[in-house]
Order: sequence, then structure tokens, then C-alpha cells
Amino acid sequence: MVSNLLKKVKAKGLTIEGMAIDSHNVKKNFIFFAIPGSKDDGNKYIKEVLKKNPAAIVTTQNKKYKSKVPFFFVKNIRKELALFSYNYHLIAIANKIAITGTNGKTSVAFYVQYILTKLGNKCGSIGTLGSNFKQIQSNLTTPDSIQIAQLLNKFTLNKYNSIVMEASSHALDQNRVFGLDYKILALTNISHDHLDYHKNINNYINAKLKLFINNKNKNEAINIISKDTKYYNLIKNKLKKNKINFKTFGFKISDYQIMKFDRMSEKINAKLKHLKKTYTFKFNNLPEFQVQNFLLAATMVAEMGYELKKISKLSLAAPNVPGRMELAGVKKNKAKIYIDFAHTPDALKNVLQETKLMNPNKLHIVFGCGGDRDKNKRQVMGKIATKYADLVVVTDDNPRNENASKIRSEIINKSNNIFEIPNREEAIKHAISNLKSNDILIIAGKGHEKYQIIKDKTISFDDAKIAKKYIK
Repeated sequence: MVSNLLKKVKAKGLTIEGMAIDSHNVKKNFIFFAIPGSKDDGNKYIKEVLKKNPAAIVTTQNKKYKSKVPFFFVKNIRKELALFSYNYHLIAIANKIAITGTNGKTSVAFYVQYILTKLGNKCGSIGTLGSNFKQIQSNLTTPDSIQIAQLLNKFTLNKYNSIVMEASSHALDQNRVFGLDYKILALTNISHDHLDYHKNINNYINAKLKLFINNKNKNEAINIISKDTKYYNLIKNKLKKNKINFKTFGFKISDYQIMKFDRMSEKINAKLKHLKKTYTFKFNNLPEFQVQNFLLAATMVAEMGYELKKISKLSLAAPNVPGRMELAGVKKNKAKIYIDFAHTPDALKNVLQETKLMNPNKLHIVFGCGGDRDKNKRQVMGKIATKYADLVVVTDDNPRNENASKIRSEIINKSNNIFEIPNREEAIKHAISNLKSNDILIIAGKGHEKYQIIKDKTISFDDAKIAKKYIK
């Protein structure tokens, strides 16, 4: 999509040397987008920005300022920011790929990159685990439009053929990827998450589906939807209403159908059926939900023109996704400790059910819930933990500016057999010390994260590192 704003800027003969949405990042000849946000409003900083000699200011407020700096007034500033960013930077990548959904985005993106790389296709990534270029950093699953444009430009200059991205519901609702031309898109599943932001499940689903509906390349793109999600019929109807064609994936009868899993100790054989042919994928030491994620990634790559038979040969050596059922270590008594990012009810249920299949003597879990986030899921997660685990320790996650004690009490609520240890390191230490022969401990909620947010402070904290310290 063409940026009319960029056309207007060029028509005025303005020299643009950069873009910013944070007043602190504005330099001479930058264009500043004054975005009204949920916590702050960029319009409050226009006077401060004008002192820095910007090239122009984009705003939704038609307010007079004593300045020679040109102002551009727009209706949807986030869309304008996205279009301007993606038109301003040179972006020429043959295959743009994106995944949305409640759970599994990171793993599917990780495996798409793994498969394509193994097949000789230079593939980069943007998502929860970061990107290939560390100098452009973001703690968001999907960065802002300026950062995405900068990354795509770097991928272009470094001759990447493909890029795989995670698309969060917040990013889609805020139009951060508006105007990008995706070739392959997938939806993993929909379950309870971020309803503090979206208010209800219908809004949440609508935000997710913006990835498909707003795709610049929507008439030619290949869209893959999981048929197993309980909201499939609602999703199907919304996509059809918007004339979006899609293929299906899952255990139910689908274009790409998972036939069955055969578990042999720590090995799994999985069969995937497509166009009346069945392909066998062999996995070593991967949990079943990760096998599903790998198969969805395989489906996406197959839709790019690669043979499923070739892709299936890559499954046995498939690595673990960082922070997703990542083995932190094994005690001398053969008790195992895993780190997992599960921070939604559905993800927590999946990881605990999956671990039960590994036949532990007893299943232990340490987890908490983040502050200033969806409060309705806390009690639900407490009930799930006590239903599936034998021993539960509730601790602090990222309490942020919320009362940590209150968060823990909301998780525990009326659930029985929950041990409460506020300090996360102490909770991990306690859980590991109580592991008996062949027990399994899941440390959930933070996964790959290397920090903990308490009040306004971000402190260094790595679940895997802490676990290894006490395993020894």
C-alpha cells in the first residue's frame, strides 16, 4: 500500500532523516508521530519536540502551534505510521510469513525458520525470541512499525530471502503491521488471553483476524487456520464474510490433517495427511504440543512449494524452542526440571497434560501471574494447576505495579494444596529440593525471559539459570 503521507512530505520537499514516536528519540530533521496511547499521549510532547528542529509532526489534533515546522493532520495515526515506515525504508523480501494465535506463535515461527534454513532458504525472524539484529531491540512480541521497518530493511540489505514474524493481538489492533504484503499466514489457536485489553473474546478474535483481512497481498496470500480451535466456526464465518480464502490444519478432517501420534518412550512418530498422501515425521524428546507446532510450520513451508517428504526428514533433529519445555537439568535421583513460557490457562493446561504423558512419579509446578494484566485468568490458572499437578507452588511472576500478595491470593483463591512462596528464587529452590526420584518440575510463566519486573524496576532473573544453580 502506498503512503499518501509520504507523498505529501515529498511534495513539500522536506528532508526526512528518521522517524520517532518517542519524543526522547527525536533528532534534527526527524518526523515525529504524536500518538495518543493508553498510558501516555505523544501530543503532550509536541512543544518539547519542536525545540529539536524536526522535519515535520504528524498528529490527530488540529491545534495551532507557533512554529514553521509543517504539521500533518491524520485520522488514523497508527495506520499512517505503519504505511510511512514501510514505504520510507527499502524492503525487498520475497517471502514474508506471519503467525498469530494465543499459544504457539513463537514455536511455529522458530520451526519455520529452522526448516527453511535447513532447506537452504535464508530466513530471518522477528518475535518473542528477538531477531537476527540485536542492535534493534524490543521487549514486545511484535515491535512498533518503525522498528519492524528498520529490521526488514536490514534483512533486505543482508539478502535474506524470507522473514517469519509473530503477530500479537495488541500489534494487530494497533495496526503495527498494516500495509505489509505477507505471502503465508497462519492462525494457531484462540483461547483466553489479553481480555483486560480486548474486553471480550469477539474483540480478541477480530484483532487476530486483522492479520488476514488487512494483508496487502490478501488476494494471493496462502492462509492456514487451525481447525481444532473451539472458535473455528466463528473464525471461518468472519473470514468468508471478508472473502478471505484459507486452508485448514489439525486433528479434525483438514487440508493438512494430523492422523495420529505414536509415542515410544521419549520418541514420537507423527503422521500428516495431505492430498491423500500420508507423511511420517519422527521426533526425539519433543512434547506433543511442540510436535503439533512443528507440523504447522511444515505445512506453511510446504505451501511455499517445498516437498513434505523432504521437510519430514528434518524433524528428528528438530531442536527445543528456548523457554518452551526447555530441559534445565536432571537431579542425581533422575528428577527432571523444565522451563516453560506457559502464561495462559490453555498453555498451562497443555504443558501439564503433556508432562503427565511422560509418566512422572509426581508432577510439581512453580508459577505466578503478571501484574497489570488480565486478572480473570488468575483463579482459572490456580484451579488448572491443582487439577493436573501433585504439588503446586505459587510465586511472583512480573508483579509490575500491582500488589504481588493480591495477585498470589487471586491465583490461590479457593484452591487447596497450594504452597505460597513470594520470592521466585526461593520458590524454585524449595521446589527443586523437594523433588523425589523420577519427579518432574515445571517452572512456568517466564520461559526465555531473563528479567523480572517489580514496581518500575527490571531486575536480572533467569528461571533456567536459577534452576541449574539449585540442581547442582
